[in-house]
Amino acid sequence: MHYNPALDGIRALSILAVVCFHCLVPWAGGGFLGVDVFFVVSGYLITSLLASEHAHGGIAVGRFYIRRAVRLYPTLLLMLAAYVGLAPVLWPADDRWLNSALAALYLTDYSLAFWKLPRSPSTVGHTWSLAVEEQFLLWPLVLPFILRARRPVAWLVAAFLVVTAWRYGGALRWGWAQVYFSFDTRISGIMLGAIVALAGLKVSRHAAKIACLCLAMAIAVPTLPSLPAPRHIEAVTLMITLGELSAFLLVAYVAQHGNARILASRPLVYVGRLSYGIYLWHFPVYVLLRATLPGWLLLIVTLGVACTLAALCLHLVDMPIRRFRNATWPTRRPATQGLS
Repeated sequence: MHYNPALDGIRALSILAVVCFHCLVPWAGGGFLGVDVFFVVSGYLITSLLASEHAHGGIAVGRFYIRRAVRLYPTLLLMLAAYVGLAPVLWPADDRWLNSALAALYLTDYSLAFWKLPRSPSTVGHTWSLAVEEQFLLWPLVLPFILRARRPVAWLVAAFLVVTAWRYGGALRWGWAQVYFSFDTRISGIMLGAIVALAGLKVSRHAAKIACLCLAMAIAVPTLPSLPAPRHIEAVTLMITLGELSAFLLVAYVAQHGNARILASRPLVYVGRLSYGIYLWHFPVYVLLRATLPGWLLLIVTLGVACTLAALCLHLVDMPIRRFRNATWPTRRPATQGLS
């Protein structure tokens, strides 16, 4: 696998949509779909890496898990440490130890879905999406069986349809929160990313432009949390599916054209590299400032602080750890370089 800068460009636009949504920016009421774009990108990258390893002799499951933990845990633990230290002053009503434990163990998704709101985490509640992605890491154990099947892509398409139907049914039966946050109802986007990795689809530039237009229109539509409760069902059914399918076409196009002019531009690529840190840091900052700063000022300050903290984590924590890891633990196969 080779590094694809345009994927970082997609990440950059996705995190900007999420931050705008949380800061209640006008015409970003559907910005929560940025998370679904992240899911599609993650499904593509993880499956591509694992399929490449499988083709070169087998998946090193232990190495995969350790590499993933080394990449993701340092910034997460720093954010949680800051939260635990500051919560008694800034968020005294929070059960900081319980919230931090749920986030560190990647259980925030189901705690938000099924616990009553007074007990569920709020200041670090955004870690639910990390939980969805990390619970997907059973995938290295399942994927070899999929790859040995006669039609692996057909199995993935079936899985996407089943999960989507499960989310629709759950939304009608339980409500939007139970299906919006849960791993079992949100892996449909990750499945689409896996399909991109295995199917080798060829998507035209015209189709990619239509996908971008659909995604932009969906993000601009006011949905969660501004619409009355019945409309929330539309958000977790039709809106998420539209976002996932648009991201599916966009990622499939970028998989073929990694040097797409706009998405591969240096500013977007750098923001994309910061996207994980921005996502982790922006929400506590937003929760702290939302009652004191108006509209666009809230967005500017939240994004500025989050980008600064994300850059510090990238350059002072993540990159040194990655250099140390590469020096002491060489990559097992050239095929895995660029996605670890």
